[in-house]
Amino acid sequence: MPEKSVREMSVLERKHFSLAAKTFRASAMGCALLGLVALIVGLGLYALALSGQYIRHAFDIASYASVSATHGADSVGLAEDVMTIYRGLSEADRQKNGTQEYRDLFSSLNMEKGSDFDILTHMLRTFVHNNDVDYVYLAMYDEDTCAMVYVVDPDETEPMYPGEWESVTRKGMRKFLDWDGTGMLYDIDRTEKYGWMCTAGVPLRNGEGEICAFLLADVTISKMWAGMRSYALQVTLAVLAITALVAYVLARYMRKRIAEPVNAIADAAVDYVRDKRAGEGSTDHFSRLDIHTGDEVENLCLIMADMERDLTEIENDLTAVTAEKERIGTELSLAKRIQAAMLPHIFPPFPDRKEIDIFASMDPAKEVGGDFYDFFLIDADHLGLVVADVSGKGIPAALYMMTTKIILQSCAMLGSSPAEILTKTNEAICSNNQEEMFITVWVGILDLNTGELTAANAGHEYPILKTPAGKFEVVKDKHGFVIGGMDGMKYREYRMQLAPGAKLFLYTDGLPEAADRENRMFGMARVLSALNETADGSPRKIVESMKNAVDLFVGDAEQFDDLTMLCVHYLGKEPEGGSRMKELTLEARVENIGAATDFVNSELEALGCPMKEQTQIDVALDEVLANVASYAYPDGIGEVTVRLEAEADPRAAVITILDRGIPFDPLKNDDPDVTLSLEEREIGGLGVFLVKKTMDEVSYEHRDGKNILRLKKKF
Repeated sequence: MPEKSVREMSVLERKHFSLAAKTFRASAMGCALLGLVALIVGLGLYALALSGQYIRHAFDIASYASVSATHGADSVGLAEDVMTIYRGLSEADRQKNGTQEYRDLFSSLNMEKGSDFDILTHMLRTFVHNNDVDYVYLAMYDEDTCAMVYVVDPDETEPMYPGEWESVTRKGMRKFLDWDGTGMLYDIDRTEKYGWMCTAGVPLRNGEGEICAFLLADVTISKMWAGMRSYALQVTLAVLAITALVAYVLARYMRKRIAEPVNAIADAAVDYVRDKRAGEGSTDHFSRLDIHTGDEVENLCLIMADMERDLTEIENDLTAVTAEKERIGTELSLAKRIQAAMLPHIFPPFPDRKEIDIFASMDPAKEVGGDFYDFFLIDADHLGLVVADVSGKGIPAALYMMTTKIILQSCAMLGSSPAEILTKTNEAICSNNQEEMFITVWVGILDLNTGELTAANAGHEYPILKTPAGKFEVVKDKHGFVIGGMDGMKYREYRMQLAPGAKLFLYTDGLPEAADRENRMFGMARVLSALNETADGSPRKIVESMKNAVDLFVGDAEQFDDLTMLCVHYLGKEPEGGSRMKELTLEARVENIGAATDFVNSELEALGCPMKEQTQIDVALDEVLANVASYAYPDGIGEVTVRLEAEADPRAAVITILDRGIPFDPLKNDDPDVTLSLEEREIGGLGVFLVKKTMDEVSYEHRDGKNILRLKKKF
């Protein structure tokens, strides 16, 4: 589009940007596009016919060569020998492909002059020389490694030795291995080295009818492009000539039938705007035009005349509608702020309570929504948790949301159990539910001292729980009927034990049902994947990461439903004095190491120790106990004590290993130089070095006849 208006253009510029000129250019482009399509279709048909000839040629050569290879030498036996050696190789050996070391692995094959290999090589080379074909060779596909293994390659420039392989696509490989014997067996693909290549083949079978190898023929199809150039040039010249003629005729016709009437309508529109600004009330600017083209242009003139008469009425109504819309927008904004204020929105909500960490969010699909969450201290030892979803959206759902929230919290604060809370809430909602709306609710009461969670579910989504040492998994609890759906419903509750470090994730159906532009849902699989990616994070990080994952999946699609999430991290009561200690005493035997690590792992899981740190502790403990069992008591078997202490601030596990064996300080020696090669490095010391590197603190002392080694790991 030109940057200046039509009024500012010169005569030549107006002609250039006129409707007739644009029609000429559009006609030219249309004819050119039609010619291009004809050219592409013609070339496609030509290429199809030519490629069929290449396929038939390659398949015939492969068929003739397979007959010669079968009768002229033991090609099946040679192929079986090569594949037997190949399938016996390790992955490390296969990665040496193309090296002399790799070829030596197949040195047991007889490749001397006069051997089957030599006969087949000369035979296939003759086929290449006497036929219009690029390559003829014997090879076999290996399904386990998705590779094509060469048996005989007669190429004189870059031959592939027996056993050497190339990666192939599984689709192409299956095409050959699953051939039913009908038609021609071939595959056309583009290779980096040879470009487009047609590969045809014939399977060779052993006495049991099993495929042992393929006689393959390759033909490059690059010659096909040369034959298309002349055809493309002729079609291009014809298109250019037709394009110029058609465009000229259309331009003259369009100027008379469209351009001049449209310009008249444009002039009338200019007069209308001028008179409107001047305050004149004339409404006959378009009706005065004498346009009788009998087509859409005449219809446009009539529509413009009707529009001119209707605009005056519309302008009078527009001011009133705009004022009403602004009033509604202001009220919705106020309702949104009121709803947000109704939900807990200060985090952390209980900064003086170290037993729990909570974070939640609610994103309505409209200005206000029907989802809500709530959490509150019922007393000093019990925490109430609620996540609910009201049917519908907008203002009606928001009103139900606030009413239900108040009823649920009131019942909980009166000491009701989760089942009683849902029962009483259902009675209250059903007593005056004229709009027949309903609410799904999950309500739970968490004992902050013991970690026992009592909960009830009224048709809501399943909660998701992470144990201290596990991952997030769905808890398929028993559902009751939705609140407001039927009067007289009774609800059942259930109990779960949360160990210190456990995390509970609650949500509404707006999370798994979030959809992108193709209407694909986010789904529970993605929910669990996103949770487990940040499983060790804080509740805030978990909720925010989940929101980011949903936004990334949905993209620019419009939000369909409210999205509410709540995450609770139960930390449990801190031990008296900030730490706790347990210990286990066993005989210092190698076979008892497993019992010791099981003891430590059970305590670490109870402490909520992440899996990464737990694994590091296991490795270090295994190394230390193995040394004690092997060297501490050379004259007999003694005892070893494993003591675990938990520290709260910062959170850490302290493992102390005590024995009465020979005094030995494993930390007195210098660390080994791990930069040296294995031949240059001194024997020993790597285990202790690994312990020191993975633990945050390592110390040793000999006191009261005991070796005392102390390991500390923060988490």
